[in-house]
Amino acid sequence: MLFSKLFRKDAASCLEKGEKLLAAGRFAEARLALEDALERLDANSPEGATTAAVIREKMVVAGNRLAEMNLQEAEHCLMSGEFAKAEEHLNLTLDLADDVTIRDKAVKSFALLEKQIPHVHHHEKKGGCGGCGGSTSQHSENIEIGDDGLNDMDRFELLVRPLPGDLPERYADLGEEFAVGYLAAHGGDQMTAEKVFERLLASGESDILLYELAILSHQGGDGRRCETLLRRAFALNDANPLCNLSLVQLLTENGRFTEAVPLLERMVERNILPDQAGMFLGEIYRVQGESDRAIAQFSQLLSTPLKREAAERLVGLLEATGRSQEAALVAKQYLKGCC
Repeated sequence: MLFSKLFRKDAASCLEKGEKLLAAGRFAEARLALEDALERLDANSPEGATTAAVIREKMVVAGNRLAEMNLQEAEHCLMSGEFAKAEEHLNLTLDLADDVTIRDKAVKSFALLEKQIPHVHHHEKKGGCGGCGGSTSQHSENIEIGDDGLNDMDRFELLVRPLPGDLPERYADLGEEFAVGYLAAHGGDQMTAEKVFERLLASGESDILLYELAILSHQGGDGRRCETLLRRAFALNDANPLCNLSLVQLLTENGRFTEAVPLLERMVERNILPDQAGMFLGEIYRVQGESDRAIAQFSQLLSTPLKREAAERLVGLLEATGRSQEAALVAKQYLKGCC
């Protein structure tokens, strides 16, 4: 009896282990433990569906954190000219990420990588298969990486090029001193970055400078200052897509959905990252238990570049509401893979 308690492998113990690993920042191990929990869960028990939803949410969190780490590694590899490694990390990012913002950054980084190496190939999340043209390693064998001698301004350009809308040009227009601060921020030197941004801000308010300072505040754990700076940036330029999206993320992180929804609806109306905003809306409706609204929202996204992500969520919602036949049709049409 004692040994059975010590070595129990039921869903509850696996979930408990996964939660501890997640809290400790050991995201890869956490995902494995949570997968074990899901496999051992009794789906027919009264609390089975609720527990399964909790486990899946935690798996999403772990996957997104791992994806962020791989995206950071990919950016470093891009700047260092290690294109094969960058490709590997970007493929992993797309495999792991559920967050549309992370996936969007990865796709844009792939576009940048393809300009450096035209034959780079990548796959969408859960869509990889043998008939899509081979593996990453096969492509990497053909890549010859030389010493590209990138200077700081080249690295700055590589980092800002994937930004949405006119932001790459606007970031470049802020000059070399801003570039120094931006590179410092991406290199983990927050103190230098903040000094540069504050000094530039003293010469005149800028939504970009306020946004970058807000991100540094968030990374430093100061959520209140982050929100204050984001709202100042938003007041200067309410069309800045990064300000819009970051403010929404900050609100949703804190469960302030009633404040986030009008912002998201406005983003859709003004065509400011409308697909990402639509995904956020669908997620909020789903979390709030508004299944019909969530189903309608994700259904609208089936004609967008985010159709696969929308279909995955839509299938789960349709099955949960007893509409299994519709779920099967959506899965057949949108989740068949890439072949």
